[in-house]
Amino acid sequence: MDKILKIAQKLKIFTLDDLIIMDDLDEDFATKILNQLIIEGKIKLTGKYFEYIETQTIKDNYTIIDQNIKVKNSEITMPEAVEMFLNNIKPKVTHRTFLTYKSQFNSHIIPFFKSKELKDIIVNDVDEFKDEIASKKLRPRKIKNTLVLLNQIIKYFQNKGYIGQTCIFEVKRLKKEPMRKIQILTKNQVGQLFLVLKNDYKYLFPIVKRVIKEKIKLAEVLQADRLYYAKYRITPRKIRTDFFKIKQRLNLEDFKFDDLRLSNM
Repeated sequence: MDKILKIAQKLKIFTLDDLIIMDDLDEDFATKILNQLIIEGKIKLTGKYFEYIETQTIKDNYTIIDQNIKVKNSEITMPEAVEMFLNNIKPKVTHRTFLTYKSQFNSHIIPFFKSKELKDIIVNDVDEFKDEIASKKLRPRKIKNTLVLLNQIIKYFQNKGYIGQTCIFEVKRLKKEPMRKIQILTKNQVGQLFLVLKNDYKYLFPIVKRVIKEKIKLAEVLQADRLYYAKYRITPRKIRTDFFKIKQRLNLEDFKFDDLRLSNM
C-alpha cells in the first residue's frame, strides 16, 4: 500500500492504467489498494481520474498563482520526446520499469512515429498504430501497455505545454479475448507426424506418442523419466526446437507441443 501511495503522491492525478504501468502492477491488486486508500481519505476519485490528497500540516496565507499552460508548439520529434521523457522518469521508477519503457519505445513507438512531430499526432494516428502493433501478434496485455505508454508521453508534453491537447484518447478494453482453443490432429496428420519422427527424429517419437495417447503435457513426460532424458541431454528446449522444424514441414504452425491431441481417441 505504501508503494502505491508514493506513486500516487508523485503523479498527483492519474488513471488506474497510469498506476499499473508505472510499476507493472496487477490490475486487481492495484484496484483493491486504491479502494482502501479512498476509504482512508488519502486519495479521491473524480470521474475516471484518481487524485492524491495533500495533507496540510499547518495553516498559511494563500496567494493565486497563474498555472495556465502556454502552449509552445515546439517542433519536438518523437525520438527527442522519448529521450526527455525517459530522463524525467528515470529517478522516479524502478530500473526494471525504466528498461520496460525504453524497450517499448524503441521497439514499437519510435519506429512508427519517427517521421512525425509530437504536435502533429492525432487520434487517427494512434488507431493506425494500434493496428500496426496488433499485426505483430503481440499479447493483448502488451498491446494495451504500449498504448497506455504512448498516451502517457503525449499527456506529459501536453501538461508541460509543449503541444496542444489535440490528441486525447483512452485505452479501453471492449471485451475479453477468448482463450486459444486446443488444436486437434486428424488421423492423417498424426500418420504424417509419426512418419517424420521415425525417419528423422527417432528420440522424439515415444515422447510425442505418449503425449497424444495419454493427453498429458510435455513437462509431465520429462518429469516421469527425468534421469533418462538428462543422461541423453534431451531437454525441453531441444524438443521444442526440433518440433518447430517438424511443424514447418507438415504445415502445423498453429500447433503447440502441448496441443497434440487426436480426435476420437
